[in-house]
Amino acid sequence: MRWSIAGLVWLGLMAVLAMAQAPVTPGTPTSKVGVPPTAVMPNYPPLSERSQKFLDAYLKAWEDRMKSIEGLETKLKLTEIADKEQTVYNGEATIMRPNFAKMFLRQSDDPTNAKRWRHYIADGSYLWDYQYKTKVAKVAKLPKENIGDNTLLSFMFGMKADEIKKRYHITVEPENPDKFNEHYVHLMILPKTREDMQEFAKAELVLWKNNKDPKYADYWMLPARLWFQHPNKNQVIWEFNGMNTQKKLIARDFSAPAFPDKEWTREWAVNPNEKQLSPTTVRQSTGTLDPIKK
Repeated sequence: MRWSIAGLVWLGLMAVLAMAQAPVTPGTPTSKVGVPPTAVMPNYPPLSERSQKFLDAYLKAWEDRMKSIEGLETKLKLTEIADKEQTVYNGEATIMRPNFAKMFLRQSDDPTNAKRWRHYIADGSYLWDYQYKTKVAKVAKLPKENIGDNTLLSFMFGMKADEIKKRYHITVEPENPDKFNEHYVHLMILPKTREDMQEFAKAELVLWKNNKDPKYADYWMLPARLWFQHPNKNQVIWEFNGMNTQKKLIARDFSAPAFPDKEWTREWAVNPNEKQLSPTTVRQSTGTLDPIKK
């Protein structure tokens, strides 16, 4: 099953951990599986020698930082812009290696309306999308090593620095104080393949650069803000704050919750046969569906 970028906000945080105006002050941060991407090699201008040097250094620092993190909690703000209409969600997300994650978002102007909630769980075996409006939980079997095929994940957290540069055209502007300062470094990202061009036109990732102030030391090279523009000009903006990489997380923290009432049903992305299902199965309990019976 292929999940859209909008549906993977929680994963975009830094799901697999292998994880737009310019912000200038802290707190206000402004591949297909098994199929090689089809390169089209757009005529992007080359970087200056100085910019390339900075880019290489920060991509390597980013890669090393992601490798050092086992789990993370964060507050989230998601802004979606479509046809000049803006929708804002607020919530929180938690992730842990190698394929555990959970996210809960409420629409900011209608937070008590459950039909507008967004709730996702990756419990190590299955990916659950709880759709409160229709009372349906969509379920997909997770890959063994990560949380699936998604462009956002691949360039953010599932690739090495050299692989990222091969697949995407990435630029940094060390001369621009709005894009490169004591707090943040902005990375502009453009697609190079037909497959990626179908998912996004351009993106900007803002990484925390301040590792001197103890208050922000744990944020070093973590995302502060991610902006996406889709081919149809719609935009998606994620903002992260209150990040914590020090909390000890365990698999039990990501157990999929039971359905709220008897009206809820489960819908498989692909109907699994007995061989595909692990001994941990989905069962019908009295009154509700217990998504995962340990």
